[in-house]
Amino acid sequence: MNIDDQKAKLLKEKDELEKDLDNLGKRDENGGWYVIPDEDDGTHADPIDNADVVEDFEEKVARLNVLEAQHTQVSKALAAIENGSYGICEVSGEKISEERLLANPSATTTIEHA
Repeated sequence: MNIDDQKAKLLKEKDELEKDLDNLGKRDENGGWYVIPDEDDGTHADPIDNADVVEDFEEKVARLNVLEAQHTQVSKALAAIENGSYGICEVSGEKISEERLLANPSATTTIEHA
């Protein structure tokens, strides 16, 4: 397996995730993201309209949480490439199969520990 190819895939994925995260919210001072409500959120006279706004906001938060977790996983894999531990399960210390890493370059555990 070519580590440079894996690194390129991970960097591309990280860039795409950051674009998606930036579209959903803003970065905080710790490098995380948070969702900002739309300007007119919660200002509707009709409670049903406000409920729809809240539901939409909660969906954005849930999506942001998923994307942020993926971003963290990709960042961990890139750090593992830099420190020479890429392809080693962070739970068991066993080698992660090449097939798994080719299918999911950001994997930091074997399938058994996923």
